[in-house]
Amino acid sequence: AKAAQPSWALVPLARRVEMLKAVCKSLAPRAADLAALVTAEMGKVIAEAEEEISGVVDKDDMLDQVAAANAPEQVENGLIVREPLGVVAVCSPWNFPADEALLLALPALAAGNTVVIKPSEVVPLIGAEIASALIAGLPVDVVQLVQGDGEVGAALVGGDVQMVGMTGSSATGKKIMATGAATLKKVTL
Repeated sequence: AKAAQPSWALVPLARRVEMLKAVCKSLAPRAADLAALVTAEMGKVIAEAEEEISGVVDKDDMLDQVAAANAPEQVENGLIVREPLGVVAVCSPWNFPADEALLLALPALAAGNTVVIKPSEVVPLIGAEIASALIAGLPVDVVQLVQGDGEVGAALVGGDVQMVGMTGSSATGKKIMATGAATLKKVTL
């Protein structure tokens, strides 16, 4: 991910966003199967799983907002240009396993960062499906997947990443914040 990040950052913002929209839409033909997997893996009722997956497939509005937030901005006599941080670790939860992974990963990717996704160990299969779609639709090593429990998450968060995005428990959030504080790592919880 670290080696792939500089070339990903050189891809124009509009093209990155276009690619990310295409990845999300690529999941549409498999929506019923993905919803069934969410239900089988974590027990969400099928109607709610279908609703989650329909949100996964259509992230156009969100990505348009992310693109606008990342666009260069003229201010008085200057220009604000946002630069990517590097590698972002994404730790997604069990209760919205498809949608939350994307809500954390897509803004980071649109901004020119590479991402390592670690889904909850409770939902490894749907996490792998979402990560695989990103992996297939983006350049090599821009997105990577790691699987495992809290030890794997701790190793990822404590590793050579510049930011951590996590949705989960307050207890885990406190651990991530403490780890991030030691190296002034950016953290979004």
